Amino acid sequence: MNKIPSWPLAAAILLTANVMDVTHPAAAADRNGGNAVGANSSTSPTKFETVPPGEAEQIGKIATLTKELLQQRYGDSLARRGVHPKDHGCVKAALTVNPDIPEKYRVGVFAKPARTYDAWIRFSNATGTVTADVGGAISRGMAIKLMGVEGDTLLGESGAKTQDFLLINQPMFAIANVPTYLKLNSLLLLHRDNTAKVFPELFKTMAPDEAKKTQAILGLIAQTKLGNPLESRYFSASPFLFGKDTVAKFGVTPRNPNKTPVPENASVNYLRAAMRRSLSITEGSPAVFDFQVQLRTNDSLPIEDASAEWKETDAKFQNVAVLTITQQEFDNPLRITECEHLVFTPWHGLAEHKPLGGINRLRLQVYIASSQHRAEAREPSGFPTEYPR
Repeated sequence: MNKIPSWPLAAAILLTANVMDVTHPAAAADRNGGNAVGANSSTSPTKFETVPPGEAEQIGKIATLTKELLQQRYGDSLARRGVHPKDHGCVKAALTVNPDIPEKYRVGVFAKPARTYDAWIRFSNATGTVTADVGGAISRGMAIKLMGVEGDTLLGESGAKTQDFLLINQPMFAIANVPTYLKLNSLLLLHRDNTAKVFPELFKTMAPDEAKKTQAILGLIAQTKLGNPLESRYFSASPFLFGKDTVAKFGVTPRNPNKTPVPENASVNYLRAAMRRSLSITEGSPAVFDFQVQLRTNDSLPIEDASAEWKETDAKFQNVAVLTITQQEFDNPLRITECEHLVFTPWHGLAEHKPLGGINRLRLQVYIASSQHRAEAREPSGFPTEYPR
């Protein structure tokens, strides 16, 4: 059996949290025999999705478990994000749509060639709480928030319009669907995040083929070493609408990345330190990425199985924009505080980039539960016991 990482599973599924109060789309699906194609709502499932009966109830249970897990981890202290609670740095960036972007990719935020958006980017670690950085066995996150977008948004929030892209450093999630994620969270709560007990029990509840696939993905995560968050490739892993009749996944690839090794005696915050050196105003240089779109080419590429990779031999990635992080000073108390206040969710965005599939339907409600718990005021009974920043 492959080595089991300490905290990749939930982290490879969810990135940060949302605070909107919206009706879960699976509820409409249950009322329409599982598909809800006729439901008229920006959060209702599309013609590409098939919602299993009972999914809304399962997601409701997961939302409750999310709050219970946060309470168990943090007690009356400040609750962090449900997953990816530790950031390596929040940076200012700009995304510019390629002037020569092919016509079929001129959709949503990419509709206008040469258009530039200001952006926030949060790089993160997928440990369950704020702990020391480790060289491997952990998923990494890159959450992008484009500001000043134009068009109809999914949740209709008041204020400025944004488009979030939540990415991880693997092209697939380790958990395929909502039922398995429910089992995972139940076991995490039961065993107080002791993954040495959680994963063996989880595998016993899964179909053999599903368990084998999840173990293989865990093995891939365990083998992925990272010396600098600016040097990794990142993927949306789950699918999204790309216009009205097309489905896509997203990716970000660094241009000319160095291969910084993981330090032998790595500091507890070595990834933040690596970013700080790379973006140093005096000695660093800009970090440049190609933002890419992977269009779904045929119906054999799964929508509902989030653990399925769309092979690039079947669906190529197309460069559509350039993402640039200029040299800057980001490692200061003001920026760290601002980063903690930022809210990222795949449901912050345009209707043309609507999240698809069971794991994305799950994210809509679970992010709400996480964010609501984080926003609750608590009177302290002692000093926090989590690892200091």
